[in-house]
Amino acid sequence: MQKKLIALAVASLVSAPVFAQSQVQIYGIIDQAITSGNYGGGSVTQLSGSGYTTERLGFQGSEDLGNGLKANFRLETGFNSDTGYHDQGNTGWLFQRESRVGLSGNWGQVNFGRQYTPLFSIQAANDIFRVAGIGTNYQLTSTGMTRASNAIRYDSNSMNGLSFGAMYSMGDTAAVTASGGTSHQESTLAPKDLGRHVGLNVKYDNGPLSLGVGYGNQKATALAAGLSSPIATKATMVGGSYDFKVVKINAAWQTVNNDANPKSADMRMWDIGATIPVMGTDQIKVNYTSLQDKLTNNADSKLIALGYVHPMSKRTVLYGTWSKMTNEGGVGRTLGGAPAVTDAVGLANLGYDPSAIQLGIQHAF
Repeated sequence: MQKKLIALAVASLVSAPVFAQSQVQIYGIIDQAITSGNYGGGSVTQLSGSGYTTERLGFQGSEDLGNGLKANFRLETGFNSDTGYHDQGNTGWLFQRESRVGLSGNWGQVNFGRQYTPLFSIQAANDIFRVAGIGTNYQLTSTGMTRASNAIRYDSNSMNGLSFGAMYSMGDTAAVTASGGTSHQESTLAPKDLGRHVGLNVKYDNGPLSLGVGYGNQKATALAAGLSSPIATKATMVGGSYDFKVVKINAAWQTVNNDANPKSADMRMWDIGATIPVMGTDQIKVNYTSLQDKLTNNADSKLIALGYVHPMSKRTVLYGTWSKMTNEGGVGRTLGGAPAVTDAVGLANLGYDPSAIQLGIQHAF
């Protein structure tokens, strides 16, 4: 009897770590704002989401495998809480924001699946408006390389503040033909690099100083007429910030071009901003972003944004943002989330300078 009890005790000690070290978290953000603006086709006031942080629902977890090794996963989807619908434009996607699984240890972490690109990690760190709402500089710095599907990403641990990341995405040619069609039967004719993404970044964080450089190379998902390989869009960003306590300053510079012959994209973007703490935990934010189109005359844009943030608790925030986009006569870029009130859906009238104000509340859980 005593031997049986000892055997059971030993068995329980051996098996316990397998079942006891796993954990799963459910999290999310609900964010609603009253947004009022004139976008070139008349003034519009509406209730809209994601004014301070993009709305989302996610599941993430990890399992301790022993010796410092962990298995990790994240599944994250977006939604619009004003209607309850899935993210507009993402019908057919279940976890369009992230869906990845991987391992981490004292050597860093590697993840597989749909995930953020190394370039976007640098862009997001430089955006004091959190890549959301009418104030985000991503309205001018977006390159279409926010996330990559079918991707492998490695991120190192910090080494005295220095870290780096690398990504390779295999693209997705299952429904792409050599002529850019959508027949599965012809998918083997497609070049293997359709939709392929390669990205790198290097970051340095040490006390008040933060620096980063990111690079992305994105192949088109369809062939242009007469070409045997997809056109590649390339983007590089250099950014950083310094926290002086009384004010935190951020600045960045970015280039975007492609290898079409002749080039069909060649732009330069730069921005500078400041975050000023007031009244304890409140913040005043101001940011200026400029986009220069090197290929097209009279097609530059500038964005200025001013915001105020009032945390009511660790999870609930009140915020207000005002922004204005200034366009040259040959372009009609608009503010993020603007309703379709012009003939060109999603654009302002050529040469028009849209502006808007946004007042909202965010709750994180």
